[in-house]
Amino acid sequence: MVPEMESEAAGPSRKLPRLMLVTDRRRTRRRELAALVEQAVAGGVGIVQLREKDLADDELRGLLDGIRKRLPREVLLVVNGSTRVARTMGTGLHLGAGLPFPAGPADGSRSDYALFGRSAHDIQESRDALRDDPSYLIVGTIFPTESKPGHPGSGPALVRSVARVAGPVPLYAIGGVGVSAVPELIRAGAHGVAVCGAILSANDPRRVAEALSLALEVSSRAATNG
Repeated sequence: MVPEMESEAAGPSRKLPRLMLVTDRRRTRRRELAALVEQAVAGGVGIVQLREKDLADDELRGLLDGIRKRLPREVLLVVNGSTRVARTMGTGLHLGAGLPFPAGPADGSRSDYALFGRSAHDIQESRDALRDDPSYLIVGTIFPTESKPGHPGSGPALVRSVARVAGPVPLYAIGGVGVSAVPELIRAGAHGVAVCGAILSANDPRRVAEALSLALEVSSRAATNG
């Protein structure tokens, strides 16, 4: 399945897929992460965010290299948190909510990354993140999820409120998102969804990715035509 790319970001030539996979080695049920990512991409994931904050840069580069070798060239790769790895490996960069862009000489600047994403958990964090002119914004936690124990979820209303101030910046809803939630999230203003455990913990990651991709395609067309 070829991932659909519609929303513009980082200039008129950049279009982003609707389905993002956020990695977490702890949620693979002891299976090889690279193999699961490959299956997810075969099912329709078009952007992979490597979020393995416990790894040293050299380990992160090794993991990224192993994943990259398995994927088609058109799949977008983003590294969470490490400017050095993102620069040396030629990937996009994602920074968490409230984290300032590093100012060291090895970190470069925002313009050094063709793809630059931010996370936000509320409207104020979203406004702050948008000042950095991100290529996209990840908004959540939308529903209760294992990765955020005790968080009740902010619901689609958070996406709706952020969409009002985000303008053309694509929004990805994250946090406990399943297939049934996709239509409401798209109607609320999300461009797509970012998922982790729903795919990585699944018995068949490809099938889950296919279901999410189909739901995103149908919901997006309905929103455009409606």
